[in-house]
This record gives sequence, structure tokens and C-alpha cells, in this order.
Amino acid sequence: MSGLVQSLLLAVWAGLCALDQFGPHLGFRKPLLASVGVGIILGDLQTAIIIGATLELMWLGVNNIGAYVPPDVISGTIVGASIGILSNQDLATSIATAVAVAVPTALLVQQINMLVMTLNISLVHKADKEAEKVNYKGIGLLNWTGGAMFFLSRSVPVFIAVYLGANTIDMILAFIPAKILAGFGVASKVIPAVGLAMLLTMMLKKNMWMFLILGFVLSAYLGLPTLAIALVGAVAAGIYDLIQSKSDNESKMESKIEEGEYDL
Repeated sequence: MSGLVQSLLLAVWAGLCALDQFGPHLGFRKPLLASVGVGIILGDLQTAIIIGATLELMWLGVNNIGAYVPPDVISGTIVGASIGILSNQDLATSIATAVAVAVPTALLVQQINMLVMTLNISLVHKADKEAEKVNYKGIGLLNWTGGAMFFLSRSVPVFIAVYLGANTIDMILAFIPAKILAGFGVASKVIPAVGLAMLLTMMLKKNMWMFLILGFVLSAYLGLPTLAIALVGAVAAGIYDLIQSKSDNESKMESKIEEGEYDL
């Protein structure tokens, strides 16, 4: 498969992952699954998954919160994993190269994404006007236009980065000092701890800390595997939800009784 065809396929894959982010949420927007498509296209699934897992840990705590637009992990993962595989280096160097390329790519596309989202605001207002006219075709066209903008915002940068990168990998690797690549290799192992710490800060809020302790005890002291812990966690979360729902219903009932809606 030629470099041009591979670059086009990777660009299409990046666009589809972007649509998943704003559509069905099947998980392909996450680094681990996005890298699977890269591995299939480039014929090195093992390296792609290892790189994707590294980037997944690195960006574990990156989420859209309010109006904040985070670095685009889709383009960062696909470009990073592609360059890492195409470098034809040993695994450690491939991971370091992938991290070195993924971070600036994600930051660059973050700016493009903010521009696209700003432009899409105008489409929303136009859709409101078309709705007032009961013009369903016009509304559909605007929806497809917005989707196409999100698709191109990922596919075009990925195509340019991968296509040009595939032909200039040796120059890039020769330009980057070995010490810097080694530093990125160390960072790829340290940064995941930051991602986990960001995730823990969310888990420790309100009443979620008890589940963290439960999982720790099950793993550290009872030695249960991950699947068993997940199943126990699901049961514990279900029980917690039932208790919380019952408490909320009782509070609503007491409130209605106090307001005189029900007679004792």
C-alpha cells in the first residue's frame, strides 16, 4: 500500500473518529481505540495498541469541561502512532517518537477545533431560522455542513502530517537529538501518572472516595483481577444508586406532605 493511500485512509479514519466524538460516542475518539485503526491500516497492530495505551494513560484526565476545548487527542493519537510505526525503530524509540509528535499535533488541532466550533455557532442560528420556516431540508443541510467541518478539521491535518511525515521521518529523527528522544521516552512513563492523578481528583469528590478505597482493598489485599473488581464495583454502584434514589424519593414525598399536596 502506497504512502498516499495510507495517508488518505488515516485521514478518513481521523474524520470518522471526530464524528464519533460528536455523535454516537462508540469510543473511537479515545486514543486506545483510535490507534487500533492506525494499526490495521499500517499493518502493525501491536505497536499501534502499545502507543495508543501510552497516550490513553497520558491523556486520561483530558475532557471537555464547560466551554474548555482540550487538546485534540484524536489527531494526536493517529499522527503520533502513524509516525511511530513508520519510523521503523525499536519499540521504545517508536513510543518516544509518537509522544514527541502527538503532543504538538494535539495542541495545533485544538486551535483548529476552537475555530470550527466558533464557526458552527453561526450554523446553529441559521438552523433556528430554517426551523421557523419549517424547512427540514435546510436544517439537514446545516447539520451535514457542521459535521463535514468537524470531519475535515481532523482529516486534513492528519493527512498533511502523515503524508509529509512519512517522507521525512529520517530527517526528523536525525534532527532530534538522541537525548531529547530519551527524555520523551521517560516522559511517556511519567506523564501517565499525571493523567491518573487528574482522574483521582474527580473520583475523590463528594461521596466517590469510598469506591476508590473499595477498589484498592480488593486489588491490594485480596488480589482480585481487574474484571472481578469492575463487577464488584458495578454491584456497589447499583446498590448506592438504589439507596440514593430511595432517599431522594422520600425527600420529595416529605416536601410534598409539608406543602399540603398529600394528607397523612
